[in-house]
Amino acid sequence: MKREVLIYKALSCKWRIKLLEELSGTTKCSCELDHLFPVDKTTLSRHIKMLVDCGLLRETKNGTRKELCISDERILDVIKLVKDIASTGE
Repeated sequence: MKREVLIYKALSCKWRIKLLEELSGTTKCSCELDHLFPVDKTTLSRHIKMLVDCGLLRETKNGTRKELCISDERILDVIKLVKDIASTGE
């Protein structure tokens, strides 16, 4: 149950959802994501850490690079489903 709550918490922030969508079907270095988010690097790192800690992102080190990828692409289906539900209520 704890991991489930952590996942819900991770999905409660638009920046973390955007991070997951940006990593859809690909692996990127965390440095490649800096320009996409109007937050400082420390804040972005905290968002990434939360996604890694709850198991939604996998982080591997390749030299000095921290490469990120989605652990389970089904999370994108969850995000899409929530967006669909939210848009039908408008």
